[in-house]
Amino acid sequence: MSEMFWLVLFLMALAVTVLLAYPYLAQITQTQKPHQGVVKHDWLPTGRIDFATRLDKVNDKNKDRPREFKLLVEERRIVESIAGNENLEIQWRLATLSEAKVVITQYHKYLSENSLIKSIFDLPASSSPSIVASTDEDSGNSSDSNGRRKTAANAR
Repeated sequence: MSEMFWLVLFLMALAVTVLLAYPYLAQITQTQKPHQGVVKHDWLPTGRIDFATRLDKVNDKNKDRPREFKLLVEERRIVESIAGNENLEIQWRLATLSEAKVVITQYHKYLSENSLIKSIFDLPASSSPSIVASTDEDSGNSSDSNGRRKTAANAR
């Protein structure tokens, strides 16, 4: 019975201590937080992009090995401090699917405009895969293994 009395007394003392200490601890943690200013312009993309990957044991032997890259985009915002100064904050974040599509579209457009995309017919004959042609008996037209149609005159 006396053990139960001391246990209840200990728990009550612990509860009173926590109740008295809570405002003090809350004040200490609140003063350690940096003061946030007023956001004048929220996060806006700057247009700069970058790629991130894990750099696990990268050396000359495996630097050309395919890896997983993540597209990052840069954003900025302007925050007015409590003193009235405007501060520019910059952050990098992972790109959204729509942002990644814009980057890929622009990249393909650049490759097309500068004739940097090579088709299978632009490659030298020694490095291109063999093309198997099948002929339609009734039309005289043939098609290659990719399903492209050629007329009988162009096939010769």
